[in-house]
Amino acid sequence: MSGTLFGVIKSKVQLIDVSFCMTSLAIEELPPAIKEDVEDYLENHPRSPAARLRPRMGMVGDIWLAFIGPEVRQGASGLGDTPRDALEDFNRNFMEPLISSNGSGPH
Repeated sequence: MSGTLFGVIKSKVQLIDVSFCMTSLAIEELPPAIKEDVEDYLENHPRSPAARLRPRMGMVGDIWLAFIGPEVRQGASGLGDTPRDALEDFNRNFMEPLISSNGSGPH
């Protein structure tokens, strides 16, 4: 477990830029009950980005985060009230900035 400084660029309401200290854990390092729930979710969604990439997990206040890379950023993170919610949000928004900026969306 290590404390790391991250910048958040995404919230459920709007884009924001907030700095905070957070301890992030690999899925394998989560407490047993939480790890079991996360692993169950990933087993039931084997082709999802979360199952393939196994994002790190963290908490800020009562919000769970799932993210890949050295910082929490849009398109590579998810937020939720539970670890499962964070993984679902991660899957739903994975690579969102690339998809929405490729010019194929409505004009």
